[in-house]
Amino acid sequence: MRRKLTPDGRHIVLYHPTIMQGQHGKYYAVSGGTWIEVPDDTTLEDAKELFCWGAEARKYWDSNYSDEPEKVIEVKGSRGNTYKVTKQGDNWKCECSGFQFRRKCKHITNLQTLLSA
Repeated sequence: MRRKLTPDGRHIVLYHPTIMQGQHGKYYAVSGGTWIEVPDDTTLEDAKELFCWGAEARKYWDSNYSDEPEKVIEVKGSRGNTYKVTKQGDNWKCECSGFQFRRKCKHITNLQTLLSA
């Protein structure tokens, strides 16, 4: 992952940070490949303020992330089965086997048509 910073200047990383002592006695706040030199009295709580990771960081690296709340719509299939279709942002999902194999299905297509009319 390319190094990125949050708007408030924290490093976006995939892992929880830690503190390590490197060569020549220097101390570093570390997460994955990101090493930031810090004073030797830096605590783990101090180091956490330098990084953004986990669920908070997801919005910076996951192209499917959306702040929009998830909407779930139950639809009845042509054979009488009921499926949950989920929409979050521009992302759609369906519980049906067609969606599981093809990543698209008639349930989503029909809902998109109804909602755009």
